[in-house]
Amino acid sequence: MKLRILNTALRTATLLALAAFSTLALADDPPSRVGRVSLAQGQVSISVPGEAASAALVNWPVTSSNTISTAAGARSEWRVGSTAVRLDGDSALEVVQLDDDKLRLRLHYGSASIRVINAEVAAGFELTTPDARVLLQGPGRVRVDAGREADTTTVNVFDGMAVVEGGGERLTVRAGRSAEMQGNDLQTRQALADAFDEWSAARDRETDATRATRYVTSEMTGYEDLDRHGSWRDDSEYGALWLPNVASSWVPYRDGRWTWVAPWGWTWVDNAPWGYAPFHYGRWVHLNNRWAWAPGRIERHPVWAPALVGWVGGAGWNLNFHSRPSVAQGWYPLSPHDHFVPGYRLSDERLRRLHWQGRDGRRHDNRHDGKHHDYRQRGLTVVPQDRFGQRGEVVVSREPRVTPPPAWSTAPTALPPTPRIIREAVTRADEARRADARRDGRRDDDDRRVGRWDGRRDGRDNGDNERRDGRWAGRGDNRPAPTVGAQPAPITTIAPAAPNPVPQVGIAQPGMTQPGFVRHPGTITTLPQPGFQREQRDQRRDVRMTREAFEERQQRFQERQRDEGHRSVTVQPEAQPFSQRGGAAGAMEAAAARAQAQMARPAPAAVAPPPPRAMPTPPPVSQPAPAAFSHPAPAPVPQTMHRGDDGPRHRIDDSPRHRGNVRQMER
Repeated sequence: MKLRILNTALRTATLLALAAFSTLALADDPPSRVGRVSLAQGQVSISVPGEAASAALVNWPVTSSNTISTAAGARSEWRVGSTAVRLDGDSALEVVQLDDDKLRLRLHYGSASIRVINAEVAAGFELTTPDARVLLQGPGRVRVDAGREADTTTVNVFDGMAVVEGGGERLTVRAGRSAEMQGNDLQTRQALADAFDEWSAARDRETDATRATRYVTSEMTGYEDLDRHGSWRDDSEYGALWLPNVASSWVPYRDGRWTWVAPWGWTWVDNAPWGYAPFHYGRWVHLNNRWAWAPGRIERHPVWAPALVGWVGGAGWNLNFHSRPSVAQGWYPLSPHDHFVPGYRLSDERLRRLHWQGRDGRRHDNRHDGKHHDYRQRGLTVVPQDRFGQRGEVVVSREPRVTPPPAWSTAPTALPPTPRIIREAVTRADEARRADARRDGRRDDDDRRVGRWDGRRDGRDNGDNERRDGRWAGRGDNRPAPTVGAQPAPITTIAPAAPNPVPQVGIAQPGMTQPGFVRHPGTITTLPQPGFQREQRDQRRDVRMTREAFEERQQRFQERQRDEGHRSVTVQPEAQPFSQRGGAAGAMEAAAARAQAQMARPAPAAVAPPPPRAMPTPPPVSQPAPAAFSHPAPAPVPQTMHRGDDGPRHRIDDSPRHRGNVRQMER
């Protein structure tokens, strides 16, 4: 009995550990849902944080952090699966979050029409405006206006049911009703449709009439355009096939551009109006001298890929482009017999879902023999590799192309390099992060994310050298390797302070602290490491200002002594040697120069101790007989002068010039 209980406990613990491991593995996967710009009428732009906005081309990927904007008179539509989001003119919509579970939007201003027909998508939907928050209770169609009137948000519900929150209130709005939030006032009224709503409804009716859902799921982004631009047929080996209405010489992945989209990397953007689903899902086959798209088995939640191609080229594969030899980079569409090798991190579970399956669930092996024709060369496109390394976009139609040689299959298999602008952006971000870590006193080796364009940690080495899978190789924190024979920082012993030292400007005195340098008798102090130029510059500035203030005060004191007619011998504080260097090095140089000067001059005669006050009080108008003069008080250390000190204080000069110097020192 005890043994059975123990076995059950061990089995349960093992299952829990495997479940936790699977959850962690899936957490690193990029989203399997990516939207698509399906329509752009007029001036429509798309942007990501930190980059300039660009024209929103049809089939441009839409993911988290994208912002779509329309000019006055323009309209746009973007879709993700069966969900459609449309914008009227003079609008701006931000995609806050788009992943497998959530669709969170923020309408900054303008008008947006949203239609959701999947209950799972409706459960994770949220739209916010500067004044309100809109949730869906199920599938439906709503229209939201923000900023058309000052501090006003209007929500019209045409299908389904929505919840509007704002001003501390929560209101359920049913189909045919409208809610208006103005400040803290929430009102309801009858929903009214305009031309924008009629246009949106007409687009929905076109989508509802498509027949492609018999062959693919409606959650496959881009399915709605297949019927209008091609035909379906059934094949005994591959199942359902879609044949585009194109010329017989047409080749997949040749009429479009490559663009860099994080975290996936190089992503294909096709020029054809239907060119989204066939290039991010399924496989391509070549039958009867025509290319056909094989979507494979219908899946409820298909996994999106940036481009289902195989890459060849790189170092060692040089071809002539217009009589100029250059390193070549090529790609070809994957067939059902090919495996997809991603250039980004992907779990085994996601990778299995990306492997093509027939409608009967049967997988095809990776073989190219006499029975399964190898038509990779028919679909191979080759351009110079340096086109990928310079910028984040490669327009294939503008690049020189060559016909691949017959022995192209011996070319190395390698992904194209990361764009230079991406590498530079990552380098700048890494340098800024390390600078912040040094300034805050934090360790810089607690996060191995440096060197990856996707920002994820994977414990792998990253650096400047690129590996064949598109990642960077080297150390993850981009730190320079230790130099062989490098010497450690010099160690200097500070001698004990001499008795009765003369007050010195810019040098740490016993009982006071100076940033960057602490003086203790017989203490071994390590000089500051290189890389603190800014701190040293600030110290030099402070010391220079302190010296100027001290010399000015000394000169004014001497002038007052002459004006008062003192006949006694005055022993003035001697100007101390001063170093232009700041920090510990400057302090050591000044101390050495001061010791040398003291050895060269004779010892001074004994003088009376200074009075307890900081500075002698100016004599009254009626001058009395001069009294025995004693040694003047040493000038107070500038670091101890604060405008808010309590107690009596003697001011030498209250001129604006002197007050300005004090304020600068306090800063």
